[in-house]
Amino acid sequence: MRRLLRWMSVPLVLALGVTVVALVAAQGPTSLQRTVVVALINIVLVIGLYVFVGNSGVYSFGHLGFAAIGAYAAGILVMPAARKAQLLADAPDPVRSLTVAPTVAVLIGGVLAAVVAVILAVPLSRIDGLSAGLATVSLLISVSVVAANWDSVTRGQKGLSAIPSSTTVATALAWVAVTIVSAWCYQRSSFGKRLRASKDDPVAAASAGISVPLQRGIAFVISAFFTGVGGALFALLLGSVTPDVFYLDYTFLILTMLVIGGADSLTGAVLGATVVSVLSEILRRVEAGDVLGLVRIEPRPGMQNVILGLLLVVMLLRRPSGITGGREIRLPWAPGAHRARAPSAPATISAGGGPTGEAAP
Repeated sequence: MRRLLRWMSVPLVLALGVTVVALVAAQGPTSLQRTVVVALINIVLVIGLYVFVGNSGVYSFGHLGFAAIGAYAAGILVMPAARKAQLLADAPDPVRSLTVAPTVAVLIGGVLAAVVAVILAVPLSRIDGLSAGLATVSLLISVSVVAANWDSVTRGQKGLSAIPSSTTVATALAWVAVTIVSAWCYQRSSFGKRLRASKDDPVAAASAGISVPLQRGIAFVISAFFTGVGGALFALLLGSVTPDVFYLDYTFLILTMLVIGGADSLTGAVLGATVVSVLSEILRRVEAGDVLGLVRIEPRPGMQNVILGLLLVVMLLRRPSGITGGREIRLPWAPGAHRARAPSAPATISAGGGPTGEAAP
């Protein structure tokens, strides 16, 4: 038991730390509680992306397409049949008649995203360089176009509305804990170790008998599942979902969280999501003319994206390995467990447009 606790100490401490911070912050007004839930969902989305990016060293720019799939699936599944009969009168009978509990809907949303990832993993694993970057962007665009034009199921540009809201602080915290523990278990498994071995030199890894495309495909599917779960939680928080929710702006925000925290460690993913979520909320309010509730200023539209963009550039130039430097949290009762950072190449701006040498599986 003691050995197991040491092995699981990093995810347990991370989950406990997030829980304490979230519960303390959630003691405020309703608006602050909603902000806390959004931050927790961001952690799920960033860890979902980290499972693939952090272990493979390959950046994907289309992962929020999986979040959109999970969001639409969960939103449709929890909507009462009577409401669907009004809004989705032309949808197939199973879509209109099936209604499930929110937890089941979130799981189905994640599974559906993973199924789509299984289909995409095979062709994407055979593409490199700029073509791979364009392929992942095309995934995001394709999902958005389908959502915007599949009127009978998604209601097109009007989007889904009247979705029962069920994502609470407790629900989001539970999924954050599950995601952290699952990401750690995968990272420390033989599959995760094989994939990490291919980060610096895929050719050497392949010569050692590691099937790099297969290992990347496994991480891609697991990553898509948790990204789909994050999208489902977001839809069940907002009570509505449109094709524009999970698109370029949110993609940029999630990637910024991962890069600033440190894409090579689970600690970096959690820390980056937490820090940037807080900073993003502050900037959003300043952008609207409210400086921490103390001073009213002239609204500055676009300030949030500009400042986050500048912060991302500075981090890439001055500390490309992120706040954590690619290291996991150090624990006094587990000496030497994480002395060295995970092996990875320094982040650079690639032809595919991302801070890496590659851009997709």
